Amino acid sequence: MKKLTLTAALLAALALTACGNKPTEASPSTTPDIDAPATTPEEGMEIDPEFGVDPETDENAQPAPDAELSDMVDAIYKIQPVELMGMETTGIDLTDETWYGYLAGLTADNVGKVDAAVISEPMTGSQAYSLVLLRLRDKADAREIADSMEENISMRKWVCVEADKARVVSFDDKLLYVMADSELVDPDLLANAAAKAFHATFDVDDSLANEDESELPPELLSAPAVAD
Repeated sequence: MKKLTLTAALLAALALTACGNKPTEASPSTTPDIDAPATTPEEGMEIDPEFGVDPETDENAQPAPDAELSDMVDAIYKIQPVELMGMETTGIDLTDETWYGYLAGLTADNVGKVDAAVISEPMTGSQAYSLVLLRLRDKADAREIADSMEENISMRKWVCVEADKARVVSFDDKLLYVMADSELVDPDLLANAAAKAFHATFDVDDSLANEDESELPPELLSAPAVAD
């Protein structure tokens, strides 16, 4: 029998208190310190009473974002700003299956085809928005990696909110995945901004819809589980 880690369960319980207070761009939440983080920590991660995850726990920190990919995210936002609370672009650890699976939808079988990855999303879990940008080792693998992301990234990974729309596009050796509550951010506008910023023609161009929206995902989080 499987169960969520104790830390993830505690964070889920904290985040549930924020349900019903879904922020918008015009009216952000006034209680950010009770929201769950947008990413799910591993078992054993320390909880800071003010900030949630202990910022001093270096072993759980994600790597610094790849400079090229981070600059590309900034270029997209320059054309199409995303004005959500606590936005941050961070690297994705491609050596840790817990994180590259949960954040980027990669698997042990295909992660070696990705050279670097970053994720940009709010640091509070009550805003359903996530942008993942990958650099592939070979652009010929774009279709395979896009399929993996579409299959494995949960549009319901937050506790009390969920994305209803996603867009997955590739250009050159880059693969962009954007999902959001379209009342906050329209993924199509971000994809269009990428095309404009990089004068790109998309090789892969998929649109996804979450047709099973609910107030609370039955699995609470798509975080890795541990066996009893």
